[in-house]
This record gives sequence, structure tokens and C-alpha cells, in this order.
Amino acid sequence: MLSGRYIALARSHTDRVDSLSTGQDPGGASHGGSDASGLDTALLDQMPEAVVVCSLDAVCLHVNPSLERHLGRPRQELLGRRLWELHPEWTERSFQERFLQVARTGESAEFECHTELQDRWFVKRLFRVHERVVLFSRDISAEKKQEATLRALYDEMRRAQRHAAFLAQASEVLASSLEHDLILQRMAHLAVPILGDACSVDLPMPDGQVRRAAAAFSRQEMVGPAQDFQARYPIRLEDAAGIGKVLRTGVTEFTPDFPAMLAAAQGGSSAYRRAVEALGISAYIIVPLISRGRVLGALTLLNSESRRRYTEADVRLAEDLARRAATSLDNGRLYTEAQEAVRARDSFLSVASHELNTPLTSLMLNIQALRRDMEPRASNGPASPEALSTKVVAVQRQVSRLSSLVRELLDVSRITAGRLRLEREDLDLAALTREVVPRFTEDLARAGCALHLDAGGAATGHWDRLRLEQVLQNLLSNAIKYGRGRPIEVRVGADASRAWLSVKDQGMGIPPEGRARLFQRFERLASERHYGGLGLGLWIVKQIVDAMEGRIHVESVPGQGSTFTVELPRHPA
Repeated sequence: MLSGRYIALARSHTDRVDSLSTGQDPGGASHGGSDASGLDTALLDQMPEAVVVCSLDAVCLHVNPSLERHLGRPRQELLGRRLWELHPEWTERSFQERFLQVARTGESAEFECHTELQDRWFVKRLFRVHERVVLFSRDISAEKKQEATLRALYDEMRRAQRHAAFLAQASEVLASSLEHDLILQRMAHLAVPILGDACSVDLPMPDGQVRRAAAAFSRQEMVGPAQDFQARYPIRLEDAAGIGKVLRTGVTEFTPDFPAMLAAAQGGSSAYRRAVEALGISAYIIVPLISRGRVLGALTLLNSESRRRYTEADVRLAEDLARRAATSLDNGRLYTEAQEAVRARDSFLSVASHELNTPLTSLMLNIQALRRDMEPRASNGPASPEALSTKVVAVQRQVSRLSSLVRELLDVSRITAGRLRLEREDLDLAALTREVVPRFTEDLARAGCALHLDAGGAATGHWDRLRLEQVLQNLLSNAIKYGRGRPIEVRVGADASRAWLSVKDQGMGIPPEGRARLFQRFERLASERHYGGLGLGLWIVKQIVDAMEGRIHVESVPGQGSTFTVELPRHPA
């Protein structure tokens, strides 16, 4: 409803104008507030609103000081001119049509308008009273700004409530399992379509590859193109942008207008650009999953055909989700590692008890036999020295086996506690190898293995003698154990900066999926029923080689044997 106050003021003003024009002034003879045309302006001039009185054809008869201030021009320049000549906003066709309709029909009008140049809002009211049209204009910019502020606060509150509800639901979903891929798949399905039209989670693998652990799409028709694109253009950690970069750097990547960014990008394969455009991506957010300073993965949210526009608030929500997912993922990883550690411990204790008990049993039997042979016998007398010597050699072999097992256990304790210390000296790796190999003559003979040694040239360096002996012994024992009945080759070489030692057997070999676990503690790639040991030898070898700033690697073909190569810098860095 239009305010009755404005109508009353307009009617009072125009009544006075009409009485002046007929010579019948209801207000008396005093006109101290009238202008040259006889209009009574005192009341209008005191109003805070901008007011203009016009004839029916929009010619200005009077403007008050508020309008003068608003237009920034004195009234002398405004009177007698048509209304739409005074201000750009009044030149609009819609305003003129409203004015002329009020002038023609006498029906009042009220509307809001906005001036782009000054960024201000006004309420306009048009009244026809007798043969005049009065325009009242009130500045409501402050009210609009306050309304916008309140609306923004309300929207922010609603958004915060939605985000809090979503994160609460996400926390419940993420806590529902400790299995990695199941956690991530549930999270991806939760994010679609609330946070995007598609969501994926990618994880960096130990071999440098990137594995897609989870994906969800709002429309089934998006699945095929996404999978085809992933197959043609796999994610790489060295990528300059996108998921690979986020996995490498741990920094969020946010592109609110992907088509514009793609159009502005220079270079690149045209086929790749067409493939990206075919996905129909309009915006994306990629956030890292970080826990305890480690990047565990990357969460990607994509918009395609939806009308959603990503903002910084969406980025913060995605980062909050990623933090919760990373914590859940890390907890699941720690739980899995703890379970594996418990299983490894139980397996190790079982194997260790068996490995220690075997030489102890043999040792006990040989000692009992020695004791019997050394006792006087009624008929035959004491056993011959040859028979005693054979049993003593067997006792020595079992004692040596026990000593080796105990030494491995002590090495594990020292290495785990960080107490592996090196006593470096100048030595020749080739000479050390020629010295150690003969100690395995008996073991080689029992296993039926012929050993070929190529260590003719010198390979000098600054290393720890006892630790290098341990590396040699463990690699040779490993080759004899798994290459039984087949030849073994040992080679030593050197160049200007490094020396190397390789031990090659022709045994069972190592499957590709087992190589990542080969140098881990307590790992056994073969059954302990057929191959003894604690599963510590290669782990100890790697720890020693790492301590001497070298590296060890293996080449293997299942069924054709394995070659372990140790490379050592000749002098420490």
C-alpha cells in the first residue's frame, strides 16, 4: 500500500497551486514560502526525500533542495525541462511509461530502482493530484546494504549448518570401517552430488604410480568417458598441474572456471585438449589428504553440467573433508600395520623357536653321543679319534648356526634402536670376498652348489670390515639356501667412484609382487617348512648397505634364479 502521507502532501500542494491560479487562496494572503510561479514550496522544501512536481507532460514545475543535492544542479537549470532530461535513470523507457500511465490514469505507482554508476537504491513514488504528477524519491541504499549484510549472514549461517551436518555425516561414514578402499569409496559416494557431479580419490604408490582408489558420479553416462580418459592419460606424479601436482606438493588446486583456463592455456597436445573438453568439466577442486605431514592421497571434486559455482567456502569444506578422510585413512593404515606387525611377530616367534630348537636338538644329540663314545666300554674300548672328530665338527656346525641366529636377533635390536655403528677402515672388497668364500666350502658341498668367483681386480674403499663380512655371508647363505643343487656366481668390481658385489643363483627366483617386500623385516617369500631362517638376513643386509650410503637391488626371473647386487661408494660423502 502507498503511504497516505505522500498522497495528502501532494494533494495539499496541488490544491494550493490550483487556488493561486483561480485567485481563491485558502491559506490567506501570505505566501512567504511560494516561488515565482506561485507554488507553495515551504513544506516540500523541508522534506528529506527528493521531490519534483511536474505537469502531465513531464515538465518540471518545482524541485526541492533534496533533489538539487541528489542531481548536483541548481533548480534554475532544472525548472521548465522535461523530467527525463534531468537524470540518466529517468531516460529509461520503463520509467517514462510508468510516469505517463500515472498521468493518464491517475493510478499511483511505487517501485524500486538502482543506479549503476553510484551503486545506490531508491524507492520511487508517483502520484497524480489534479493536473500535476508528483515524484517522491527516497534513498534506501543504507537499508539495502543492511539487508544484503543480513542476507549474507543468514546465507553464511545456513551454509555453515549444511557444512557442519555434512561433515558430521562424513565423520560417521569414515569411522564405519578401517579398510582403506572401503573408506574412500563411501566418502566419494557421500560427496556426490552434495559437493560435485563427480568425486575421485587417488593414492600415490611406492613404485611411483598413482592408483585410483575410489570414484563416484552423479550420472551413469559420465563413467565411460572418465574411465577412457584415465586409461589414455594416466596420472603422473611429475605432472605440472592437476592431481599429480597436488600429490607431489600437498597444495590445494582450485579452478572455478575450467573452460576459460583451458582456453587461455598455451601449448599442449590438441588431442589431449579435445579429450579434456569432451569431459565437460566446468570447475574443479583438488585437495590433498595429509596426515602427520605425509600426503596420503588427493580428493578431486568436479562440476560438469550442474549450475553449482564453486567458491572459497567450498574449498574450505573440501579441505575439512580431506582432513577427516586423511585421519581415517591413517588410522586404518596404522591399524592394518599393527595387525600385520602382530601377525609377523607371532610368525617370527614360531619360526625363531623352530630355528633355535633345531640346532639345539642336534647339538644335544651330538653331545650325548660324544659322551657315550668317550666312556670306557667293556669289550671295544673308547671310540676312535676319527669318530669323535666327526661328532665334534657337527657340534661346531650347530654352535655356529646358533651363534648366527643369536647375532641376527641382536642386530635387529641394535638397528631398531638406532645403535648400528660403523667402524670404517681402508680395505679391499675383492680381497675380503676371496677370504670369506672359502668358509662356505662345506655348506656348498652339502647343498651341491658349485661356486664361481670373479674377484681378480682390486676394489678398495673405506668401509666397515665386520659389517661387509656380514653382508657377504648373508647373501651367500641366501644363494645356497634357494639355489640348492645349482651353480652360484660371485663377482666383484669397481670404477672411479664406487665398488660393487653381485651374487647370482639359479634357484626358484622371486615373483614380481614379492620384490617390494623382499627387504622387509621378518619377510619370508618361501615356506619355512622348505627353507629355514628368521626372515631377517636381507633386511639386515639392506640396513647395513644403507648405513654405508650404498644401495642394493635385485634382478630375478621366477624359475631362473636371482641376482643381488650391492653398490657402495668408495669414500663416504
